[in-house]
Amino acid sequence: MLNFSDKGFGKLQLTNVKRILVLIVLIFSGLMTTGYTQEFGVISGKVLDISDNSPLPNANVFLVGTQRGAATDKNGKFIINRVPVGEYQLKVTYLGYEPAIKKVIVHSGEEISFEFKLREDFFQTQQVVVTATRTQKLLEEVPVVTELISTEEIEEKGAEDLSDILEDRPGISIESGSAGERFLYMNGVDSKRILLLVDNVPVSGKLNNRNQLNLVDADKIDHIEIVKGPGSALYGNDAMGGVINVITKGFSDGYKIQANGRMGSKDLYSGNFSFSGKNKGLNYTFNVDHLREGFDKGSTEIDVKENQTRSADGKIRFQSTILGGLELRGEYREDKQLSESAFMGGLSDNESKIKNKNTSLVWNRNITDKFNLSLTGFYTDNLRSYQSARRNSTRPASIDTTTDNILGFKSNFAYTPLKTLKLDFGFDYSSNDYENERLTATKNRQQTGFFSQIELNFIKNLSFNLGARYDKITDLTGYFSPRMSAMYDFPFGLKIRGSWGNGFRAPSFIELYSDFPMPIPGMPLRVVGNPDLKPEKSTGGNLGFEYLWNSRILVNTTFFQNQFTDMIVDYQPQKFTYSYLNVESATFRGVELQTRFYLMNNLTTTLSYNFTDISQKDEDIAFSKISPHTAALRLTYRLFKNRLKFSLRDQFFSERDILIVSGQTGNFTKDKKTAFNLVDLTATLKFSKMLSLRLGGTNLTDFKDDEYGPYIGRRIFMGLSTTFEKD
Repeated sequence: MLNFSDKGFGKLQLTNVKRILVLIVLIFSGLMTTGYTQEFGVISGKVLDISDNSPLPNANVFLVGTQRGAATDKNGKFIINRVPVGEYQLKVTYLGYEPAIKKVIVHSGEEISFEFKLREDFFQTQQVVVTATRTQKLLEEVPVVTELISTEEIEEKGAEDLSDILEDRPGISIESGSAGERFLYMNGVDSKRILLLVDNVPVSGKLNNRNQLNLVDADKIDHIEIVKGPGSALYGNDAMGGVINVITKGFSDGYKIQANGRMGSKDLYSGNFSFSGKNKGLNYTFNVDHLREGFDKGSTEIDVKENQTRSADGKIRFQSTILGGLELRGEYREDKQLSESAFMGGLSDNESKIKNKNTSLVWNRNITDKFNLSLTGFYTDNLRSYQSARRNSTRPASIDTTTDNILGFKSNFAYTPLKTLKLDFGFDYSSNDYENERLTATKNRQQTGFFSQIELNFIKNLSFNLGARYDKITDLTGYFSPRMSAMYDFPFGLKIRGSWGNGFRAPSFIELYSDFPMPIPGMPLRVVGNPDLKPEKSTGGNLGFEYLWNSRILVNTTFFQNQFTDMIVDYQPQKFTYSYLNVESATFRGVELQTRFYLMNNLTTTLSYNFTDISQKDEDIAFSKISPHTAALRLTYRLFKNRLKFSLRDQFFSERDILIVSGQTGNFTKDKKTAFNLVDLTATLKFSKMLSLRLGGTNLTDFKDDEYGPYIGRRIFMGLSTTFEKD
């Protein structure tokens, strides 16, 4: 019988057990190691700009349908470790560039390397926009026809202000006012019926019920979003014919200093300096701007002798996982204009001064993965004084002073309970104080609006939006504005977008409450308001077809119609007295075509055409500021790896009718303005990443029309820009 209690045997048994355990561990470790090398691989590579092979940092590289991915470093390199064996789609995205996808098969223990060369997204389909739905969406996913003016286009043009940027857009006509201001017509609609926003916030300081486009500096603009057609379902008052939203420049990823200087004919001198950075979760940017230019012309009777502008603006943003994002914005601007006017055989010297202050506080917070909150408080204050002194006259100078300020609040709540369902709703409030010598007393108007919209995506490739808003304005009846829109995305590159809705514009303070004599010697004319005026109303929409072929050719065709009722017009209730009345109706309809070609990496072409027809009950209402046919050609040619760039723009305006008020009777007569072209050319040379030179000219053919404009001929300018960036 064996004795298992024998110490020697027990010792031997323990030793064997240890050996067996070690052997098991070694075998298991070997299997694990073998399993690892068989189950995983590595993907690496570079992401470059196709035009000059420069690296694209912070590009997103990921495997479609998985959570695996990486961002490129400052050299454009990326690496994705521990990728399970299998077949994938590797996708690269970068803001402002077209996305790229490559098929990849991962083998065990291997590293696969790729090189992506991205091309700039000339069609801007990956650009995030907010105006069409009041929420952030990619341009290619927006169900409402939206036009985008990119940073590149703004810089190519060498524009000084917003009016310069918009003047060659299809369907937009820029006109000069009697006091030298610049405003627009869009698809035939006067700018008093177009809502202008800056960073989603309305601005004060309208002149003759219109925002002055020349008071928004081009240097601070990042991009512009344009939505044509009734937009009151989201924005309420003034959005009868469309919305223009100016988005200012944001924050840089690192420390950045930039300086721009321009000089040109007509005594043009301007400069801009900005810096931005980031420190411990705090982003900041600051910008100062100065402009001085000489001779200009606002109309046949007005010569603008000098314009001076200076402004400063800044932003601070704090981002926290607990509080969310908090952003404070502020701007101060002063404008001064000296002009000479000729009226009824006499000359007058005029001086206009404008001081504008704007500030806003924006809070964004993702409460949950499905619920987002955005709150905006804003205050805008505008003081304008206009002084006119008759030469060789003992009469004292006439002085007109206007104080206009708006205090307001906006909110957006976005809830996404399902991938196929999204809800948006919010509340807006504003209080507007207005004081002017033309009114008997300071007036206050309060506006309250509630809106909601629902987005449905239950059917593949079909997006449907339904929204509405109710507005109540002081002394006016409430107004309900519905809108519906939809987009269907066909798999072969065709998108169809359509929208239909209502818009309205409340009568202005001047139209409601004015009571003043017109300063015309020997003519006892008087203008009185009509407190019984109703809001103007519009009903309309558009249908757009967009086709993208091989990322090379983009064709957009949009049909539009907008019917206006209860339009406010001037009328004469008795001799020497003028007032306002709701009588007019008009229908604006037409078609807009834009075609963009990207046939070569260094040549891009844009062709656009707009036809606008206006049918109206009263032919003597002055809808004569637009040409029924307009067209534009834009060519951009790049050389030497994008270091040298030429931009040629040609605008065509067809013959149009001009309605003229004749004599003291106020009767209208018609005249014809002949068709004409305007040609601009800009050349940009990049010496390095830090320094670039821009040379250009506007109205190169020197076309002038002393009666109806354009009043200014050829203008030449030169600009120098320097940029310093540090991560």
